[in-house]
Amino acid sequence: MKKALALALAAIIFASVLTSCASLEQRTSQQTSQRSALDPKITVTSSDALDAAEWLDDRLETIPDRVVIGTDAAEYGVDVSALEDDGYFIRNFDGEVALFARTEDGLDRAARKYAKAVEAGAAIADETYHEGYRIGAIELAGRDISEYTIYCEDDKYMPAAANELSARIARACGASLPVVTGEKTAPYISLVYTRDDSLSTVGYRWEVDEDGLTIECSDGYKPTAARCAVARFLENELDWFGLSYGFETLAEADSVSIPAGKSGGEVNAFLHYSPYGDSTTGDVFDHSAMTLSGVPNCCHGLQNNHFASELSKSPGGDWANDQPCYMSDEFFEVSYDDISAYIEKKLEDGQHIGEDFCFVDIAAGDNAKWCRCKDCIAILRAEEAQSASIVDWANRLSSALDEKYKGLTYGIFAYLGTNKPPKTIVPNKNVSVTFCYNSYCDMHTHDGKDCEADYQILYLEDWLAITKNVYVWYYGMDEGFMTISYTGTVREDMRYFRNVGIKGVMWEAEDNGFSTGKISKWLAAGLVWDIDMTDEEYDEYFNRILAAMYGDAAPYVREYCDAVALIQRSAKCAPSGYTAAATPTFAPTLIAAQFDTLFELTEAALRNVDSRREEKRMTKLSAACIYQGCAASYFDAYAAGDGERIDELSRRYSLIETRLAAFGMNVRSCWQGGIVVWDREDYQSDMEDMAWTSWKKNAKLLSLDVPDKTDD
Repeated sequence: MKKALALALAAIIFASVLTSCASLEQRTSQQTSQRSALDPKITVTSSDALDAAEWLDDRLETIPDRVVIGTDAAEYGVDVSALEDDGYFIRNFDGEVALFARTEDGLDRAARKYAKAVEAGAAIADETYHEGYRIGAIELAGRDISEYTIYCEDDKYMPAAANELSARIARACGASLPVVTGEKTAPYISLVYTRDDSLSTVGYRWEVDEDGLTIECSDGYKPTAARCAVARFLENELDWFGLSYGFETLAEADSVSIPAGKSGGEVNAFLHYSPYGDSTTGDVFDHSAMTLSGVPNCCHGLQNNHFASELSKSPGGDWANDQPCYMSDEFFEVSYDDISAYIEKKLEDGQHIGEDFCFVDIAAGDNAKWCRCKDCIAILRAEEAQSASIVDWANRLSSALDEKYKGLTYGIFAYLGTNKPPKTIVPNKNVSVTFCYNSYCDMHTHDGKDCEADYQILYLEDWLAITKNVYVWYYGMDEGFMTISYTGTVREDMRYFRNVGIKGVMWEAEDNGFSTGKISKWLAAGLVWDIDMTDEEYDEYFNRILAAMYGDAAPYVREYCDAVALIQRSAKCAPSGYTAAATPTFAPTLIAAQFDTLFELTEAALRNVDSRREEKRMTKLSAACIYQGCAASYFDAYAAGDGERIDELSRRYSLIETRLAAFGMNVRSCWQGGIVVWDREDYQSDMEDMAWTSWKKNAKLLSLDVPDKTDD
């Protein structure tokens, strides 16, 4: 195949299309802002209603009613002051449909609600959304909650949790409860610590009797135990969904009654869980997941903390591009001094070992440039593992430091060449190991039962055979359009980790919204607290997450997630790793076969979101769906000479650029670094190179002949 022909064919599908199409599905808010006038049937009562009005005008080809929209509703005798930020009124007035809200977000939601009703041919009924308190009344043991006082222990942490409980109750129903430290008097809500190993680090239990509600919090990790107990109690008993994950929706109810005699509680299945990633392009709601213990996963501590940095040859001396000689006496002494100084600084700042300071991250820098001196080679050969010198150093270091700073744990990696444990050297009781697996299978569950080959995930159980202080870094981190989805395996993976004795999980998915990474991390967060959910409970939990993220579009997103999960579980094994935006790492044949279905689901979801924020989320997910489908489908269509299919793929691909432009993004925004603006010439050249990479990858996976790009 000639080079010119190959590039031309690639450009058909991968070239940027910057002009919008006339069809309804391709219109964007950028286009509507350029309209000269609204449909005469639409009237705005305030300037902040213009965006919602223009969106409505653009969405509906025919507007059947006279529509009034705005935050100024005085002329209609409607008071919007009690509405929440996302709240709105829909009212019918003598042939007019009025959409009123207190904020632009509320107006946007009202306009979408109206548009979807019109498209469904449904009557536009009066509706009030999120006005006033969500819960009409709350009763404990037959008394109105306003009669209660919150009592808590007077320590460094619990009053903050008690005040949070009081604030949440006031927000839910309007009752403002005082918070008191000291002896309690009925009726009370009492927060107390309890010493009970069965509650793990931040487990809790509660009971209501005639005098009030008592919530017993584990004293295993006081910095967050009471906060976890309060958040989980509110989630379960007031239906304040997602509160412990950092993204919340409080269900509306006329009343909530918790009678005397009722009790409950939960125990965290892992000592630690944290979501990681998604911070560069907004829509982040996983940053406040509760901390469960003082010993987390490690994360390149040697590099991040600049321990022994004067010995590093990396720019800035941070071990980013080299590794130390772990067998060197000089490295041991310098690292001991630097880590001692780090500990002393923590103590000087008022932290206490065993309470709010339990862990020092000493994990290797992010590279595999291991020392090859005589001593390092000798221990590698004797122990048959690259990890041997690190474990030996960590053992010596932690033992020496423990003489002065008892109670601290020191974290090292099993990662990037050190996945395999040493043959005879065992980490001591003060060393924890974070297994950050790479080159495992992306397609299947991480117990390996469905895999055709042995991947490095199998070394996880080898570490567990020699130490119980093992944590997992769930490495689902491909950043671009080709990010793998783990929604179909997350429950099995978390249960596997629990069953083999993993102490903590850090879930990485730096997808920036271009995949289902946020969904999988939220699913995992709930499993930490209820890992033995029934199928029905898990299904409901899954759907509630999607409803919180995508509103009315949730059923379509669920179908999409399930379809992608089935594709991946049906695919052959594929090893993970960093994946460029244009390089498929999954089964293109299966994706291509289901592309029309996946595309239709994401298109339906886009039309059914409830807000602009949800639209942005769904736009990102649909962009990835289109990119993957086009990358997987194009060369089959070309080989078959199917010009009609190629035209349809080109049309779909053009939607990515058009839609992302509405949010200030472009095709390159999918990469971890955030939004990058390319000039037209460079962008075109870049896309052709990316297309060629995709072609080579697809051709290899499809067992096709790979042409030489340099051929004439």
